[in-house]
Amino acid sequence: MILNIKEFNKPDLLTAAAETEDEVGTVLRIHLAIEQILVWFINHKLTKELAPYVKEPREFGNKLSLAAAFGLPLPFVRVVHQVNVIRNRLAHGSSEIAADQVQELTRQVDKLLEIDSSFAPLSKRYLELPVKRPGERMVFGANGSRLDFLIATMAFYGVAMKWAAVQVGVPSEAQPFAAADGFAAR
Repeated sequence: MILNIKEFNKPDLLTAAAETEDEVGTVLRIHLAIEQILVWFINHKLTKELAPYVKEPREFGNKLSLAAAFGLPLPFVRVVHQVNVIRNRLAHGSSEIAADQVQELTRQVDKLLEIDSSFAPLSKRYLELPVKRPGERMVFGANGSRLDFLIATMAFYGVAMKWAAVQVGVPSEAQPFAAADGFAAR
């Protein structure tokens, strides 16, 4: 299957997730972007022979389970699972991202070094918001759970996009994913 960059190149969605002050909006937008990764992976792994017997699940948890069964790397599964935990907590009544859940997300995202040896730990990352706070670098761990969630998920998104490109044979020098990783720059 060809990696269609349009499926992943979502600068408006990612920027909206970053620029909003609404924690629910932030998490839902990131959750949607990650769900698109799961759908791509499932479709990438689904052979013609299996297709009549495997229907794409509607629910996020079932998509994650199927992607894991098809071989999505365990560090990715752990990160995506934790994002879903955070999303579900917000969907069922909480109005803010819990610090302990972001700490668990941080632990899982930092394990992406297992997949990408050039991965910089979250403690060395920052985020710049080009509309709301142009030129201001908000470092990981100093600006609250929402921004830490954003930095962590943007770092994951960048690693996931690079990994997806490798899965379909895109040479590293031709990978157009630096922007996703650079959003939460080092």
